[in-house]
Amino acid sequence: MNNWKSLYKILQNQISKLKWHKEFYKNPKQDFTRNRKLKLETIINLLLCMEAGSLKDELYKYFDLNLDNPTASALIQQRQKIKIAAFEWLLKKFTNKTRQNKKYKGYRLLAVDGSSVPISYDINDKETYIVQISNKQKEAKGYNAFHLSAVYDLLEHTYEDIIIQGEAKMNENGAFNDFVDKYNDEKAIFIADRGYESYNSFAHVIENKQKFLIRVKDIHSKTSLTRSLNLKNQPGEFDIIINRILTPKQTNEIKSQPEKYKFIPNNQRFDYLNKESPYYEIEFRIVRFKLSNGNYECIATNLSNEEFSIEEIKELYNKRWGIETSFRELKYAVAMNAFHSKRRDLIKQEILIKILFYNFSERVIQNIKPKQKKRKHKYQINFTRAFHLIRFVLNKIKSGIKPPNIESILEKEIEPVRPDRSSTRKVRHQTPVFFIYR
Repeated sequence: MNNWKSLYKILQNQISKLKWHKEFYKNPKQDFTRNRKLKLETIINLLLCMEAGSLKDELYKYFDLNLDNPTASALIQQRQKIKIAAFEWLLKKFTNKTRQNKKYKGYRLLAVDGSSVPISYDINDKETYIVQISNKQKEAKGYNAFHLSAVYDLLEHTYEDIIIQGEAKMNENGAFNDFVDKYNDEKAIFIADRGYESYNSFAHVIENKQKFLIRVKDIHSKTSLTRSLNLKNQPGEFDIIINRILTPKQTNEIKSQPEKYKFIPNNQRFDYLNKESPYYEIEFRIVRFKLSNGNYECIATNLSNEEFSIEEIKELYNKRWGIETSFRELKYAVAMNAFHSKRRDLIKQEILIKILFYNFSERVIQNIKPKQKKRKHKYQINFTRAFHLIRFVLNKIKSGIKPPNIESILEKEIEPVRPDRSSTRKVRHQTPVFFIYR
């Protein structure tokens, strides 16, 4: 079982190995060759400990108010020598080495979703600049943001893979397909919400011999993938198998058999059709069930009905909410909205290092089981407090201070679990924590 000491040792071992990977330096012959205070390992550990304070305050805190501590300018210059690939490598290595191999019926449960990450304003950055027109304002209001597409292990509570795109150029379906194509691990179920429904995504999962479970728009929606499947006459709840031959052809035979063929227009991307192979046969399930509020949900999946019932499909989709709560913790508890640079490459560094810190913290928290006394509610670890305390301990360790029993401290930081609470979701653009207010 992983514990604080072993997790910390694995993390530091991987950080120390970075210096031997010269391919991660922008100038391998010169970068990090001199003996400086800001060594590569020091920079990584400093970034791990950073919260939402100003860069100068974070430096004073990390170097214990030393008057001879490095300047903010020196840190920025040193960070510019490190490629983004170094942080991607570190995240992947630590996550894989500490995985606990939790599964559901032999499958890993991997949720795929995206979230906007607000960054500093720059109207000339065409990759990230978005114009948002408000109903209350006649003039267009613009902002800059990265779009974070992620694969999240719902049982391990850790991020497995990340793609960072400019909000203006982002492609969630393309990111989903990239995740699936890169995945070469044990069998998994890729779970996603509406917005990822497409025959192309279904085919990518099938071709990679994996499973998908994707929510699609209801059968009465005019833009639903299910519209052409003639399901409107089906009863309220159903579980049916869909067999179609996808093709870009429009012959009379194809037009006369809509229950057999599905036309794919040229402006709709499908990666497995070409002149040599103009037909692609696909099979999947459409499961429709009723919610407690009277509405219906539709799920498309290639999980067999012998292995997974409707109730299990509902349970699996309900687990997808874990990635939504993780985004909230990542942005606010881990302070992803508070970056320490305006440079886009350095912002990406901080995104990846904060995800690494999130994974490290989740590994620590998972091994702590709060004592369940006779109380009204079940209790769990308070994640916001846990993240803060883990950062505090990481800061003390580098000063040579013997760390306390972190597990015993976190056991006291608990909060009640209230699973039935709900509130109206407020969908609006969030702004970054600007430098002037830190």
